[in-house]
Amino acid sequence: GFNAFWYSHHLFVIVYVLFIVHGYYLYLSKKWYKKTTWMYLAVPIILYACERLIRAFRSGYKTVRILQVAVYPGNVLALQMSIPQGFKYTSGQYIFVNCAAVSPFQWHPFSITSAPGDDYLSIHIRTLGDWTSQLKTVFSKVCQPPCSDQSDLPRTDIAPGNNIPRMPRLLIDGPYGAPAQDYKLYDVLLLVGLGIGATPLISIVKDVLNNIKQQREIEEGMVESGVKGNKRKPFATSRAYFYWVTREQA
Repeated sequence: GFNAFWYSHHLFVIVYVLFIVHGYYLYLSKKWYKKTTWMYLAVPIILYACERLIRAFRSGYKTVRILQVAVYPGNVLALQMSIPQGFKYTSGQYIFVNCAAVSPFQWHPFSITSAPGDDYLSIHIRTLGDWTSQLKTVFSKVCQPPCSDQSDLPRTDIAPGNNIPRMPRLLIDGPYGAPAQDYKLYDVLLLVGLGIGATPLISIVKDVLNNIKQQREIEEGMVESGVKGNKRKPFATSRAYFYWVTREQA
């Protein structure tokens, strides 16, 4: 699956080394500056190295703390995490997630399902491939079995004073932009999600409801409207229609 794709594509390192060796032993030219193979390889190598260094630098400062883990029917893993310092996002965006307990090298993108006004960061993951299945297995081990007076969903809530289980370490990189994040420009939204593809739309619906509630409170005088002359753009969306299409799987 994805592991074969990931590791086979990283064989480009061997190919690049062979290119350099081939160019160095070029018979038609003896002068090093006329052996131009390194020039064509330098640009993509530098770009790739910069991208990896930037991701390693950013993710090192964005280690998150797991707040809640839940496994839902349909092989869906829900993770609630703490918000890293300085992390700002908009509904509709996505992040890359790395779990060293599964693979220290693989980064996978997942849409953010929490809203910017929430005090946590959440994602919902459908387990379909090797990496997501292993991630679910790792977190399922720390989920508490359901009690008789609770729901049937295995879950773990992390709170001060509880016997906190040892959670796998997660790193995140992002957020990254997506077309859905421009929803604030429209008065009426029509949101259509298919299966797990509805995750960014859930965040949008949450943000719309939060902003509508806040605007009503401002109009009723329950909260201050802010400094006079505030240049913040008003929230244009006043109505949203959300259609979630799913099917039963055998």
